Amino acid sequence: MKRNMTEEKKYSYWINSAFYSMLQRLTVMVFGIASFMVLSRTLTQGQRGVWDLFLMITANIELFRQALVRNAYVKFLNSSPDPEIPSIRSAALALNTVITLVIILALGIFTVPFCEFLHAPELIPVVYIFIVGIFILIPFSHFEWTQSAYTDFRGIFWAYMIRQSSWFIMMIIHLLIFGEITLTQLSMYYTLGIVVGTIASFQFVKKYLSKGFIVSMVWIKNLWNFGRIIFGSSLSTFLFRNADQLLIPRMLNTAVLAVYTTSLRIINILDLPSLVISEIMFPKSARVAAFGSESHLKYLYEKSVGSVLSLLLPACAIILIFPQLFIIILAGKQYLGAVVILRVMLVNSLFSAFLKQFATVMDSSGRARINFRLISAMAILCTILCWIFLRSLHNPIGAAYALILTHAFGFCISQFFLYKYFKVNFLNTFKYALAFYPEMIRIIKDKTQSTWRTIF
Repeated sequence: MKRNMTEEKKYSYWINSAFYSMLQRLTVMVFGIASFMVLSRTLTQGQRGVWDLFLMITANIELFRQALVRNAYVKFLNSSPDPEIPSIRSAALALNTVITLVIILALGIFTVPFCEFLHAPELIPVVYIFIVGIFILIPFSHFEWTQSAYTDFRGIFWAYMIRQSSWFIMMIIHLLIFGEITLTQLSMYYTLGIVVGTIASFQFVKKYLSKGFIVSMVWIKNLWNFGRIIFGSSLSTFLFRNADQLLIPRMLNTAVLAVYTTSLRIINILDLPSLVISEIMFPKSARVAAFGSESHLKYLYEKSVGSVLSLLLPACAIILIFPQLFIIILAGKQYLGAVVILRVMLVNSLFSAFLKQFATVMDSSGRARINFRLISAMAILCTILCWIFLRSLHNPIGAAYALILTHAFGFCISQFFLYKYFKVNFLNTFKYALAFYPEMIRIIKDKTQSTWRTIF
């Protein structure tokens, strides 16, 4: 009985924190898939390719802002004395505002030449409309990051649920009334969804917010110094993750991009466990790095990757056997050209499970420069390989080959550093993956038996 209580306590952080975080990620994924299914059957392949480019831009805007503020905010909030907390919150909000205004200015200047480079002029008004949404993201993201720092994912879940569902419902109502929808109208509804989600998020975060605004240049500088290193990694991550999507419309066209991103949609679903675990792991590893030991960080890395693999491996096997079924359900028969690309891209999901947690460990343990240098090298390699393979093959499968080679390179280098600093053995992750199933069954069984004893 004592052993069961110890095991339950050991896993309680992961289970309790993962519940609402998983729900939040599932919410984004479900509405993302639902809107993707609707738009794949409503828009032309060229229009859907443009919309995919817009979603790529919006996702990376949030990535840049998170890199510059979120990780530093969560780290310092979890490793600083209580009297400093109000100053840290105020510094994070101030830095968030300035960075967002800079992004808005950059979009105003570079949107037209950027869209012309991509041969996607329809993207220009879509981005301009979303500038309003970027401004609203200032409070939305600050509320989200504050709750994340306190590992309170319930409010984050409801904020994203309301944000995603509201814009999806507005889109569906529009289609039911008018039968068709333009890209600019989609951008308007997407922006309104952020407004509604921000209002909902405030109701959950207000108990954590400071009543006053304390301007502390010391903490603004501290956040900036930490965040700019993470930003460098994120800029490289942007090139690494999007080199394929930027070069395909440039070298081929947006219709081909729509086929390629169909496979990416399925791969993004497989990345869900990695994203959830890394989000939960960051505040935990930041606290361990500040007050614990490096051997504990080794355990956190191996355990988190093992947890991801326990879900990822069977999912990859199913998709590998039935890729046509998933593509037909998701986008329709007109996108079956993505089958071969999807099978190739499954390998990247396995590498990503290791690489995402590597970034979390390095950032939280104060070795963000190592992660930055690795991601930068991967970004350069991926861009070069994408250009070479797309130019020689004239087929989007070339981008998939480029990503596999880049991921393999990143995996080897990351494992070298993990062993050097923490003595991590990547084989242990498979041991934890196998142990995940009986441990979860035992905990669920114990909880069920305890509940029945309480009732009767």
